[in-house]
Amino acid sequence: MATQDDLRAVAGMAVADPEFRQKLLDDPEAAVKEAGIDLSGEQMKALKEMDKEQLEQGLTEIDERLTMACWAKVQRFCGWD
Repeated sequence: MATQDDLRAVAGMAVADPEFRQKLLDDPEAAVKEAGIDLSGEQMKALKEMDKEQLEQGLTEIDERLTMACWAKVQRFCGWD
């Protein structure tokens, strides 16, 4: 049974893996299937119906936020802040 964690896994993979992100944008069903993630019909439908530009923008923003958060932790750890 598909869960919210499955959707989070898809988003996480799309942020971390540019190749998966492109596959997801080109063919969401194939990308998710290749990744071995089992989404419900409703979740897959929602993923397919998402505006590709908005999805790409959202994933890029998440990636940028994570990068900034990681650098902030590195700076604190190294005493660079």
